[in-house]
Amino acid sequence: MTIELSECVPTRASTSTPGVSIHSLGTRTLSLAFSDPLISDQVPPVLARGHSNGITLLRPVIFRTSRLQYLCEIFVGSATKLVKVLDGSLTTFFVVSVHADYAVRSHVVKFENSAVSTDQVSTLTGTSGHAAPVSCLDASMSGTILWTATASDDNTLIISRTDTTTGDYVEPRAYRLSYAACDVVFLPESAVSRTKVAVLEGPSRIRVLDCISGSWLLSIYPGFTTALSSFPVSGMKGAAIVAVTEKGWRAYKGVTYPEDEAGQGIRGGSGYTYPSDQGLFRGKEGDKAVDKVAVAVGRTVAKIGVGAEGGVGVFDLGSSNEYGIHIPIKFTTSDISVAAVSEDGRSVAIACGTELVLVASGKDDEVGMDSFEEHSVVYNDRLPIGY
Repeated sequence: MTIELSECVPTRASTSTPGVSIHSLGTRTLSLAFSDPLISDQVPPVLARGHSNGITLLRPVIFRTSRLQYLCEIFVGSATKLVKVLDGSLTTFFVVSVHADYAVRSHVVKFENSAVSTDQVSTLTGTSGHAAPVSCLDASMSGTILWTATASDDNTLIISRTDTTTGDYVEPRAYRLSYAACDVVFLPESAVSRTKVAVLEGPSRIRVLDCISGSWLLSIYPGFTTALSSFPVSGMKGAAIVAVTEKGWRAYKGVTYPEDEAGQGIRGGSGYTYPSDQGLFRGKEGDKAVDKVAVAVGRTVAKIGVGAEGGVGVFDLGSSNEYGIHIPIKFTTSDISVAAVSEDGRSVAIACGTELVLVASGKDDEVGMDSFEEHSVVYNDRLPIGY
């Protein structure tokens, strides 16, 4: 399918707070994900939005002009519960999604001149798929191979792979988990290889799987964990696994090569594993805000707080500044369904009913955070009643 590019203009945008805009999308957003930045700061990332009939790809034209460019629609005919976007090249994206019928679908999206084409690459369903709702999803590219990891409420992890050039599809492998998985993430061992996956089993155990050999490498016990992330470690083989907690984070380095570097990153036995590095999230809201949503990608964590003392906090795990960047938006609603943060930490997308709130964090911006003023977004059920 090929369609022409067009543009979606927001219904309202903040004049007092640079970088904040609200977009009316007509239907509720069920899932969100940013792609990686294409060329550092030069090209804004693509934002995938899952809804009741499929996936919409948008490109925030960050955010000074408060515009959303509509790229394409991937019609599936089933609600998109989870979505992931991968960069194939400057003009190609791979979109992996999980739907209400438990199916996992992969699409390739190509930008050609002023048009966009979308084609389905693979579908994981039926007897080779999940028999219960899928709770978490991640995907990675290793060369031309698209790897997908999904886990469901039936305590099953499924790893599948597809050759994106030939279309060859390898029969997926299923792994039994001791507990229902809360999160999965592929580990960025190098720029071209991501074939190991970390699984958060229950709230307090992480296991690392080698997708090539099918063997479990090790277990980590970080304490109560809400989300996982991972980033490469300079000067060390393997990658760091980040366990995001309610109040902070713990990193475990050198974990994908335990036979060589376990002493550098893994200490402690069953019950608790000592982190290589850790930190706290210290926002201006202190402990008074109710954290509705926390999302993590790479070294970046975004926390969205609800209430008079809430706001959006963006934290760089590679920085010594535990206070991060705070954008004082007052969400007075409990209708925040999902959120996403770009890997560079500059963009946060928050779904509130049928509205999409886009926030520029001001990171690395010459304007700086002094330009952000107190700002309120008041919601009643699905629609904003004051701005």
